[in-house]
Amino acid sequence: FGGSYAMTSREERLSDLINKAGGATNYAYLRGAKLTRVANASEKKRMGDVIRLMSRQLGEVMMDSLGVRVEDHFTVGIDLEKALANPGSTADIVLREGDVISIPKNNNTVTINGAVMVPNTVSYMEGKNIDYYLNQAGGYSENAKKSKKFIVYMNGQVTKVKGSGKKQIEPGCEIIIPSKAKKKTNMGNILGYATTFSTLGVMVASIANLIKK
Repeated sequence: FGGSYAMTSREERLSDLINKAGGATNYAYLRGAKLTRVANASEKKRMGDVIRLMSRQLGEVMMDSLGVRVEDHFTVGIDLEKALANPGSTADIVLREGDVISIPKNNNTVTINGAVMVPNTVSYMEGKNIDYYLNQAGGYSENAKKSKKFIVYMNGQVTKVKGSGKKQIEPGCEIIIPSKAKKKTNMGNILGYATTFSTLGVMVASIANLIKK
């Protein structure tokens, strides 16, 4: 049952909350579950540090155009499937006041975005590699950074594509192809850097998490 639930312990975990809500339905896509968390002061500082670093690399004008800013909330990459299978494990993370867990329905699509000929969303085909999905988007554009492609999952996790990518592609994921930097900046380049606004926000939060001390 969706809704708001009071925390009864400082050690309350993902599995505890899902059990309170009556468990997941048969239509739930657990691997796509996402946790949105209210940023505290230190997390906002880290995001600010990342944005300042990006500003030095891309320039303040581009950053303003992209609308990148320190957000009050950020996405925490979770694996709800593992958390429910192993209560109390490292995957079953401890919750904080204000956390929001979203569990989507099964999404049998893959989105291809960034420096491709025609950004597209297509049906997920089990066993197909990265080249198959790139072909569905017309292949790389001429300014594609082919070796830097990565995948953003529905749960907020981000990973670099390794090899054929066959084992990394999942239903609901987004394949991103970054574009090469150019001296002159125009709207096309900005879209190449940003791909989608939601992805950019995930990247900022992910990098901020990596530099956590």
